[in-house]
Amino acid sequence: MADHYSNLGVREGAGDDEIKTAYRKLAREFHPDRNPSAEAAERFLSIKDSYETLMNPDRRDVYDRFRQSRERVEPQPEPRVREEVKAQVDWSQDRVKTAGYFRDGRNAWERDAHGDLSKEEFLRLRRRVGEMQKLVGKGRWGEASGVANEIIAAGMNDPVAYAVLGDAARLKGEYLEAAKQFGFAVQFDPGNEIYESMHVAMMEASRRKKPQVARDPGEKNFAAFMVGMVVVTAGICYTAVAKESPLAPNFGQISTWTLGQVGWIVIGGLAMGASLSASDLLDHFDLGGGAAGYRFHPGVVVAVVSMVNFWLALGIYFLVGIAQRSFHQSLTRLIGFVAVGTVGFGLARFGVGIEAVVQTVLWAGSGLYMSSLVGWVVADSLRRL
Repeated sequence: MADHYSNLGVREGAGDDEIKTAYRKLAREFHPDRNPSAEAAERFLSIKDSYETLMNPDRRDVYDRFRQSRERVEPQPEPRVREEVKAQVDWSQDRVKTAGYFRDGRNAWERDAHGDLSKEEFLRLRRRVGEMQKLVGKGRWGEASGVANEIIAAGMNDPVAYAVLGDAARLKGEYLEAAKQFGFAVQFDPGNEIYESMHVAMMEASRRKKPQVARDPGEKNFAAFMVGMVVVTAGICYTAVAKESPLAPNFGQISTWTLGQVGWIVIGGLAMGASLSASDLLDHFDLGGGAAGYRFHPGVVVAVVSMVNFWLALGIYFLVGIAQRSFHQSLTRLIGFVAVGTVGFGLARFGVGIEAVVQTVLWAGSGLYMSSLVGWVVADSLRRL
């Protein structure tokens, strides 16, 4: 990981004017318009990244803490004490494997700055680490974060606990906080490449956009939002006025559905997901998944359940969110729009009859949600080109 201060040739603690002067000097030297080589282009991007990091107070604060943590040398326990502990614990069974990037108990003892913890207290806290892992595996982030804070407050600077706090913040979209926690995890597990890569990814996420997504459609890109809503509204209007024969009149649950209705549900979902992403009402898709305890993005998990019924998926999502005291910000927003859209498509069928309204409200959400998820992914990919 490049040192931003040495990259710009400034001292640690340099003021804004000094950083700006150094940046302008280097930018003139390596700007692609003056130096067309590939090496110069790469150097220019590196200089620009360092400048943006050091000029942003929040990012600079997190970076300085991370930098200091890498320079700090933690005390190691005496060899005799270490051997006594090894003799009492079956370390081969005491492993923490959350998301595949936490180390085993023995290494934690050898590296932890555990201060004056007794061996009994240390072993008790290691058991708490195991309990924390189980909570993360169940998606109970609120409880897992509570245990992580308890472990740290007790004086055991375990990298697992900091990584759990980092992932919990990551799921909420709090990327600066996540970067800070992963920085602490690196401090107490030097050389862990995944901790460091997570720290760098969270720093990049906070640089790429605000720590939280837009609060309302007009905050960032109102035009993109309106395009999507116009398409969805057009689909609802078409469904209300079109005179079509049922597509599958003998299929009980959707016996009143028409081909045009199905087509507009899919088109409306794609437009909804794409417009919400383009207007920054949804975060980057990859920043919400892949955290500790999740093998899949939670939006994909909801999609699997919604194949049975969207309202069932919505109910399970909110029950789990309440239980773990944590909701995925972007996914919650998308589900809300899909729910409103589903009701809109249902009411549009009022002219056909109550049965058509009920069938649409009950089952249209599945198609609308899954197509909106595809729209989100596609639009997010195009935003990065």
